[in-house]
Amino acid sequence: MWQYLWAHAIFHLVRWFPPSNRVKITVVAVFATLCLLIPQFYVLLQDKTTRWCPEPLMPLLITSIIFTFFVIGFTFLFVTMVPVPREVKLTFHGFGLVTFITGMIQCVSTSKAQDCDFSTPELYDISLALAVLCGVSIVYVAVLLPFWIINQVKQNAVLDKGERRGVCYEPVKCCSCLWHI
Repeated sequence: MWQYLWAHAIFHLVRWFPPSNRVKITVVAVFATLCLLIPQFYVLLQDKTTRWCPEPLMPLLITSIIFTFFVIGFTFLFVTMVPVPREVKLTFHGFGLVTFITGMIQCVSTSKAQDCDFSTPELYDISLALAVLCGVSIVYVAVLLPFWIINQVKQNAVLDKGERRGVCYEPVKCCSCLWHI
């Protein structure tokens, strides 16, 4: 789930800059996204990582690496496409659903894998970090999900930027990254 929120945050971060001055932030954002792979590959390539662990932490790490490659693609699309086509947005939200399910599995598996801290310490540590990131991301989305649903059911009831009104207009008028893609 953290991968979904990373790309979501990059989308809004780049949009804060004027269109004529987005080259630097685009390069920094794509580079930072590429750097997300470094700790994951580091742990994957450790000798201790291949030891036995009763929970599926290794497959979850590999899944996280694959999803990070998807995030690199989405980040590149989000920083280069203005406006982002509806099909890309729908695909991205489908990706968010898949990362949500994987994030839940990551949290449950890591909570059961305390014995792996002794046999595969690096794998357990990165799994714990990824589980915390997933948990924070799930809570964030869970808090905002009712607002997204209400805004879809009753159009612009929660946030209408054109009319400058809605329940959430004041809290997000300066920080639209909380809201949507």
